[in-house]
Amino acid sequence: MPSKTPQSRSRKPELLAPAGSLEKCRVAFLYGADAVYAGGKEYSLRAFAGNLSLEELAEASRLARKLGKKLYVTVNSFARQSDLGPLPKYLRYLEEIAVDAIIVSDPGILLLCRASAPNTPVHLSTQANTTNALSIELWKQHGIRRVNLARELSLEEISQIRRETDVELEIFIHGAMCVSYSGRCLLSAFLNDRSANRGLCTQPCRWSYRLVEQKRPGQYFPIFEDEHGSYIFNSKDLCLLKEIPLLMDLGIESLKIEGRMKGLLYLAGVTRAYRQVIDAYWEDPQGFQLPSRCIEDLEHVSHRPYSKGLLYPEDHALHQETDTSKPYDQSHTLAGIVREHDSQDLLGNCHPGLSEYTVAVEVRNRLFPGMTLEFLCPDGRTEKHVLTAFYDSFGNLLQVAQPNTRIFFQVPFSTFPLQVIRMTRDAPENLSSRR
Repeated sequence: MPSKTPQSRSRKPELLAPAGSLEKCRVAFLYGADAVYAGGKEYSLRAFAGNLSLEELAEASRLARKLGKKLYVTVNSFARQSDLGPLPKYLRYLEEIAVDAIIVSDPGILLLCRASAPNTPVHLSTQANTTNALSIELWKQHGIRRVNLARELSLEEISQIRRETDVELEIFIHGAMCVSYSGRCLLSAFLNDRSANRGLCTQPCRWSYRLVEQKRPGQYFPIFEDEHGSYIFNSKDLCLLKEIPLLMDLGIESLKIEGRMKGLLYLAGVTRAYRQVIDAYWEDPQGFQLPSRCIEDLEHVSHRPYSKGLLYPEDHALHQETDTSKPYDQSHTLAGIVREHDSQDLLGNCHPGLSEYTVAVEVRNRLFPGMTLEFLCPDGRTEKHVLTAFYDSFGNLLQVAQPNTRIFFQVPFSTFPLQVIRMTRDAPENLSSRR
């Protein structure tokens, strides 16, 4: 087991966040991601995410360079024969726009990357199921710069691999865990005719299942995980927030958050939580204490019950049955997003009493007077504001704000574009305002 000393750390690990759209790319950078991974419209294992067009990929690459960040593009589907013809042109385009790496899992696509985008680093997806240092050596010989290790590995196995290879290592630290072996799954293809290995997963492993014997209807039996891996339904979500110091001491180069199909509240809350922990431990490893507000951020996003995955095989908590009557915990929801505006142009003539702190909010859930809104700041602070009077763009006082509309109101603190705002779901003050 690695010790809690900073001696093995040579540099601060990269925090890698998901970006299922260009807006999510911007939000991830805003809330502390060092790099994002995004997919194009094809060849990505999240075909149902918004994904980025060719023009958006170019814009994301420009944005990353401007901010001193990085963009990795996923081309990690398992290619069929018909995919091989169009791929070289797409790979050449990725090199032209100077993405920082291409993520692959298929050896054939790796060969195409070497031929069509020879100057672009290639990272190996977790889909390749890399579980030992010898496999990493083989991939290194074929030009792989970084390997995302399989989720099945224990902390001790990761530590041993780190000692035996100089290839960059990346691990998942948060998010959904696939039921099948490191994400290779046929269940979606059988149930919905949509192959997970082609980017079309409908996530049937997130549905609620119980085992029933044919001649005993109504009698439900638990299903357990074992020390060899995760092969069951109703998988919990991964959360390694408390293990970040250990992983940093190992010298892991990249800590990755799952969730290209997750919403903005998840992206902002999870990214800033891990950003705060990484920075705090790096700056003062001996005096480090896990900030409670980081734990709260992770509890305030929609999630299944958290676990440490298979990092500790001896952990008996892994064998506790997931409560299928409440598959997700969701104490908070997305209230809205701060947008740019010129208060004089939009509201000055209609309601001159609005102050310099007037904020424009794109509403994502219905809002009523009396609701408490929480504005998330990248530095970990959360500014709370009780919603009182709010107006439309013509200065009309509103009694309710509907989703996908824009409202304006005063707050006693500064805000900024793309700031994420959350609210408590069904809080007493929120419910009373609707009566």
